[in-house]
Amino acid sequence: MPVPYFLKQCFWFHILNLLNSFSFKHTNFIINVVDLIIEKFLEIVIILIAAKTGAELMRRINQPAVIGELIAGIVIGYYGLGLLPHAEPGDVISTLAEIGIILLLFEVGLETDLKEFVELGSTSLFVALIGVVAPFALGYGSVYALNLGGEFQFEVALFVGAAMTATSVGITARVFGDLGALKTKEAKTIIGAAVVDDILGLLILTVVAGLLGNDGDFSIQDLGIITFKAVGFLLLTVFLGRKLSPTIFNFFVKIPSPGTFVTGCFIFAMGLGAAAHSVGLHPIVGAFAGGVLAGEANMTTRIRDEMKNINFLLVPVFFVYIGSEVNITILASLDVFLMGLLISFLAFIGKYVSAIGAIGKGMNTSVIGIGMAPRGEVGLIFVAVATSTLSSVINEEIIAIIIWMVINTTIIAPILLNRILKKSAKKQQDDDRFESPVVE
Repeated sequence: MPVPYFLKQCFWFHILNLLNSFSFKHTNFIINVVDLIIEKFLEIVIILIAAKTGAELMRRINQPAVIGELIAGIVIGYYGLGLLPHAEPGDVISTLAEIGIILLLFEVGLETDLKEFVELGSTSLFVALIGVVAPFALGYGSVYALNLGGEFQFEVALFVGAAMTATSVGITARVFGDLGALKTKEAKTIIGAAVVDDILGLLILTVVAGLLGNDGDFSIQDLGIITFKAVGFLLLTVFLGRKLSPTIFNFFVKIPSPGTFVTGCFIFAMGLGAAAHSVGLHPIVGAFAGGVLAGEANMTTRIRDEMKNINFLLVPVFFVYIGSEVNITILASLDVFLMGLLISFLAFIGKYVSAIGAIGKGMNTSVIGIGMAPRGEVGLIFVAVATSTLSSVINEEIIAIIIWMVINTTIIAPILLNRILKKSAKKQQDDDRFESPVVE
């Protein structure tokens, strides 16, 4: 039976009323959402263009890409050209940056060969321990000597000391690789020691971040609890992961759907980052552990190759993001610049004296000392934690000083190392193990 005409009129009348009501109430909301989405799209485009431009400029003058990406972020950031707004925790840009840092630490962990690490012996261990203790002591003491930090002097001293323990294994290995010297005893010693420094540095960073949090409170009991958590998490995940990771990654291989393997690797990295966060640690600790475990699956080359394109896209976002949050007026101030030079010098000396651990082993100790000096991407991880977790304790001046330290040591050390190696090291077959989207 056909529907009466007047009922049709009533039906469409109600529909039109609803549409009109919806349009008046929600049109502005929809327009605002669309504008926000487009705005974030443009920010991502700006960040990627700036990252690649900065990286290419650095490549042309034989400097690490990470420095170009950091400087690009400073230039286009809120305090620079103003092309990017302040990033809020949880928004698109900060989330992409967080993913980038997780992938970066996963990559660093992937290159940590546990078997080779055990076989490197006492020399690398001595170099590593001195390379952590000396710069930490110099950084901690310099804060008190220079009267930095104000009411949070103790907390700032802890952070600066921790930041100075970093060593960029990727940048140093790249210099050795370019000169065909990765097989030398000096290179193996530095790489082994840098890996230990990264592990110890991450543990120190985790402890410092856990102790300071957002209020700067400190207690010996908290120190013990956080240290126990960090060490326990790493030991437990490595112990269990060495047994499970081959099975997990073989499972990824057996699934025939295209892209399953790289998706599985991504999930593995993010999952362990979330696991670390769930026990009160920073996600980067879990990501690093995930990389170490992934390397135990005997698929390091494939994992690295599959993840490389994602890393090329997202890791630079992290470095540009860090730069974009730096107050360029503070960074360029004379006082901060001079303080940055002094801290850079102390950071260099702190790593240079680590070569004492290799005396009498028939190696060029200058090469080892200089090779341990670059902070690079690892140093910027400390900056990232300071700008997020420790923002109420670590002020912009301290962050700017640490950035100067990262830039100076990352630029100067490879130049000195390159000159020494060209004079003294014999050319050997290149090794691509440490190729990285961060330092290419």
